[in-house]
Amino acid sequence: MKLSNKDREYLKSLGYPEDDFKQIEEATTKTIYELNNERISRSKAIEILGREVYLNGIARSAFHWSALRSNDKDESIYFNSSKLFQ
Repeated sequence: MKLSNKDREYLKSLGYPEDDFKQIEEATTKTIYELNNERISRSKAIEILGREVYLNGIARSAFHWSALRSNDKDESIYFNSSKLFQ
């Protein structure tokens, strides 16, 4: 997934440098997303979490193998980016 300019500005506000964007974009194509131990699509993860929470999770997962992010309904998405490190 190509990061938009708005995505990039948001990630910069979280402290991610531009040098990290390539790895974050690559992680969006290799990450497995799970809700209640069932695989879901990237678009479904974004729908459930919202764009900013999704970006926060994928950025974390892109450098730490995995992440877990929740929405205000206590639905949690598990980000598994381990394939990025193989």
